[in-house]
Amino acid sequence: MRMKTLFLGMLITTAVMASACNNAQPPAAGNLKEIGKKEAGGYVITLSSETGSLKLGANNLTLEFRKGEQLADPGNVEVKPMMEMKGMGPMLANTKATPSGTPGRYNITTDLSMTGPWKFMVMFSGGETEFDLATQ
Repeated sequence: MRMKTLFLGMLITTAVMASACNNAQPPAAGNLKEIGKKEAGGYVITLSSETGSLKLGANNLTLEFRKGEQLADPGNVEVKPMMEMKGMGPMLANTKATPSGTPGRYNITTDLSMTGPWKFMVMFSGGETEFDLATQ
């Protein structure tokens, strides 16, 4: 009986971990819908997701930097989502920008803890811009 319980526990743990890993995959570039587009520092910067919108909680996004039609590497990239709060300091979201392996394309993971308007500050070598967005 103890072995069955141990085996069942390991099986459930493995299934949960596999599911979590599958959900953490960045969206494929061909399946993306644009959330917003800006021009800054000589780049056209596009923020995209699989749904074309932000949601409450965990989000996997893609940030692309282009010069003309070509992806172009802007150097170091940092993304800081911020929600302004009346009477308090701004709320910041836990966010990470990592190179995707394709120069000019970055995978963004963020966890938005409230619905409403968010400002996504994007800083990169040679410029910065801001996307005014809202969670659904």
